[in-house]
Amino acid sequence: MDQEYTFNFNFTKEDTKKHFPITFEVKEGAREIVIEGSYQPEHPGKEESWELAKEAVRIYLSQGDSPLDVDQLPRHILEKVMEEYIPVRNLINFRIFDPLGNFRGSGDNRISKGIPIKIGKDVSSFGCVSGEIYPGIWKLIVETHAVVNYCKLELKIEINDTERDDVPELAKPYRPVLRDYPVKRGWIKGDFHSHSVHSDGSLSIEDLVQNAIDRGLDFIFLTDHNKISGWETAREEKFSLLPGIEFTTFWGHFTSFGITEYIEWDKINPDRGIREVSGLVHSQGGLFCVAHPFTIGDPVCTGCRCIMDIDWNYVDALEVWAGTFSQRRHENTEALKLWRNLLNHGYRIAGIGSTDIHSLKDIYPDVPVTYVLVEELNLINLLDSIKKGRVYISRGPEVSFNINDVSIGDTIKVSEIPLKLRYSISRASDLRVISNGKEVSSITNTSSGEITLDITDPGYIYLEFWKRGELIALTNPIFIAQ
Repeated sequence: MDQEYTFNFNFTKEDTKKHFPITFEVKEGAREIVIEGSYQPEHPGKEESWELAKEAVRIYLSQGDSPLDVDQLPRHILEKVMEEYIPVRNLINFRIFDPLGNFRGSGDNRISKGIPIKIGKDVSSFGCVSGEIYPGIWKLIVETHAVVNYCKLELKIEINDTERDDVPELAKPYRPVLRDYPVKRGWIKGDFHSHSVHSDGSLSIEDLVQNAIDRGLDFIFLTDHNKISGWETAREEKFSLLPGIEFTTFWGHFTSFGITEYIEWDKINPDRGIREVSGLVHSQGGLFCVAHPFTIGDPVCTGCRCIMDIDWNYVDALEVWAGTFSQRRHENTEALKLWRNLLNHGYRIAGIGSTDIHSLKDIYPDVPVTYVLVEELNLINLLDSIKKGRVYISRGPEVSFNINDVSIGDTIKVSEIPLKLRYSISRASDLRVISNGKEVSSITNTSSGEITLDITDPGYIYLEFWKRGELIALTNPIFIAQ
């Protein structure tokens, strides 16, 4: 060991949602940096955890199409709900940059597990970037996502001129799942939100790709938390594994699709909004999306729920269906209401669905897949079609929808009356026709049909399909112009 640094922090509740930068010097000839962290206590006592989690659950259950009062729940049901969320934990992370300003890695959940991370010239931990260990001043930024009580953090940094091979969870060379992939056209389906071992997921990228293939998907976006380094290791993959990121901020989560260069997530905050980061995403040709805006929030899942104002002029897509519909109904139906309201105000924001997969346990029969219409499957075409709203979401059944032969995402004029709406779905469901935020027609247990619409106002029309109170599929709108 050539160099060693130790940094100690004593955090209180007032230090939540802050950044604490530190610097250290690396001398010439170094081949690796190993960072080991630990913090105590990990969580408060059971009683305090219960009260903190209960308030987060109260907010979560009070929304959607079937709001509940947490104080009216039978004790045994409340206890079952709370099992998922307690103990409430302190959440500390860090990210590290080399003297050139390049992102080189983050700690993620390895700190709480007592697992060190390694940034090596040849081999690094998951979520870290291998390469030259430049001499000079390196910067490490401690992130206090949640300090629910007193918390003491200790970081030890070792800088060595040889690379250790005894650090757990080192990334191995990527092994492509597919070395050839057929051309795909028309309505293709995929997942816009997935996590690997390069952030807090339990699956390797190879396992994520294989799972996507097993589910019949044509593409997935890899959206690890605050990094694109995982995708960079898998460039040889021929399956459509597409680059993305989940900006995991203190104030909300935001996914972006199609970016290939790292963007700092802390530029998103209540003072600066999303405009700057959205602009940086767009400058790379990518799209900016608000993810699961109404999921359970602080301090159970710090930053997961959006708690800052959003300028929707800088948003391309909204995650209106996240994960299993039945278990996340409160947030998904609330997101659906938000999307309708945005459409009512003239925003053309694509509604998408995602699994937010972290492990195979997240894949249920009622998780969504998102269908996108493309001339040929590639990143540019896919992003263009999402931007144009040529999208529908389904838990499986295929859907078609047009008005006077105008398809999803396109525009028809009111003057082209009568408006003949045609639809089909491969599994009989209860149809709801939504125009400008209101249900204007419904048909139970239908698989196809034609409806004549008497609509004279500009706006939009989209379809929802339900069965026994469960959402089966929904389309993006066809827009109505004067």
